[in-house]
Amino acid sequence: MPAILIFLALNFAFCGFSRAAPQPNIIVILADDMGYSDPGCFGGEMETPNIDRLAAEGVRLTHFQNGGMCVVSRATMLTSQWWPKMQKQFAQTPLLSENLHEAGYRTALIGKWHLRGDPMDRGFDHFFGFTGGGGDHFTGGADYRLDRAPFKDFGANYYSADAFTDRAVQFIQSAPKERPFFLYLSYQTPHNPLQASKSDIVKLRGRYAAGWQATREARFKRQKKMGIAPQDATLPDSPQNLPPWESLSPEQRDLEELRMCVFAAMIERMDRGIGRVMKALEAAGRADNTLILFMSDNGADPFSSADQALLKKNLLPGDPRSNFQLGTGWAYASVTPWRLYKISQHSGGVTTGAVVRWPAGGLGEGGRIAHSPVHMIDVLPTLVDVASAKPNTQAAGESFLPLLKGEAWRRQSPLFFQMADNRAIRTTEWTLAEVDGAGWELFRPGSDPFDNQNLAAQYPDVVTDLSLRWMLWWRRESGMPDYKPASTKTSNHYAPQGDRGSGKLYRPSAMPAHLKARYAAP
Repeated sequence: MPAILIFLALNFAFCGFSRAAPQPNIIVILADDMGYSDPGCFGGEMETPNIDRLAAEGVRLTHFQNGGMCVVSRATMLTSQWWPKMQKQFAQTPLLSENLHEAGYRTALIGKWHLRGDPMDRGFDHFFGFTGGGGDHFTGGADYRLDRAPFKDFGANYYSADAFTDRAVQFIQSAPKERPFFLYLSYQTPHNPLQASKSDIVKLRGRYAAGWQATREARFKRQKKMGIAPQDATLPDSPQNLPPWESLSPEQRDLEELRMCVFAAMIERMDRGIGRVMKALEAAGRADNTLILFMSDNGADPFSSADQALLKKNLLPGDPRSNFQLGTGWAYASVTPWRLYKISQHSGGVTTGAVVRWPAGGLGEGGRIAHSPVHMIDVLPTLVDVASAKPNTQAAGESFLPLLKGEAWRRQSPLFFQMADNRAIRTTEWTLAEVDGAGWELFRPGSDPFDNQNLAAQYPDVVTDLSLRWMLWWRRESGMPDYKPASTKTSNHYAPQGDRGSGKLYRPSAMPAHLKARYAAP
């Protein structure tokens, strides 16, 4: 009889502990081509109260890094493997969604996939979105799917961010209480085409009339006040391939200002959607034990390859069936305080920051800022750790859960980067980076956080050592005997972007006189 009582007591204690610490729900919200300083909580002037709320109630990761391009970041995040290997082995590598599904999670991908295969074959119970890299925000595209079936019901009022938010809310509302869920909410916002409702755009006209340099300086000032940037830091020099705002004609400034207003309208619309997701969690009683990770897949898009063709068709930024991009000037403001942009492996291309909110997770007081470098390759081991699951492959990343809980944490291994003819390696002491195949630049982030001073000539032995370490990584991960960069110099889309001599000069387009009134301020 005593043995039975002991067994029952132990069983009750175990069950009680399980009920007290259920697996948390997990939501990964991924913006697409949003720059580091765009949301208010990272210094931006945009109205993003819901992202800001996540930051105020959670932790901001100021040195959260990625792959510099959509597909690279997404593959790295879902596999915890480096991209050179995943170009060949993605289909055979278990994903985060599969790990969590095996751990009992109900799973959904809503939004952009942009990877090989069908997400329904990769651990997702539900899918609504598109399989490729992008589409018209108002009219969708042929690669949209609802689970496995083609989706064509776009309607007159369709807008991608709203549709993805609707489906996310439905998924949360239908999620059974006895089972945790994993929601990968992958917005296309603010990836090109730059499109938003006219009412959202027009109300912002004039906000960016002072230009990209003034916007960048104002954001940097706010970042210092917030504690995101060091008080004694200085911004990198203005890009050599970017003309001063004051040198532009009134027509050029008009079109450029419109471009940024559309970009901001898209982000603010996405933020309102995130607010609706939060309300759905609260209504379901699941907001406290849901970990939300918000981030962007890479820095802002500096290209503008289709401007002239679109203007000849009487299309402007904001219009349905247009395909304008952000361009170098506003990308420069968007990535404040960093250098360079999407595709580049300098900090502006691969540092987008992140926010984590999880009230029941013991993250400490809300509003905390953590500066330790974190990478998308660390997401899988961290979330698997949070879910008390087991990864079914050896992760290349490291769990940063201790960092979220306010404990001392620092990565044990360097970070590696490569895209086209851009590459980098980052250690705790050094950054070695190259843009446009123009040669290595060496920086010491401890004293030069924003890559102002190239020390390659002063420390040739460091350059040699780090470049050798990068090459060993490349050979191991790619299976290639040598590194032969893919050139961007012959591409109309990925033109050289270096800001210190190698980049293609940015030539802002001008507002046609007969289109000026379309999005004029009221």
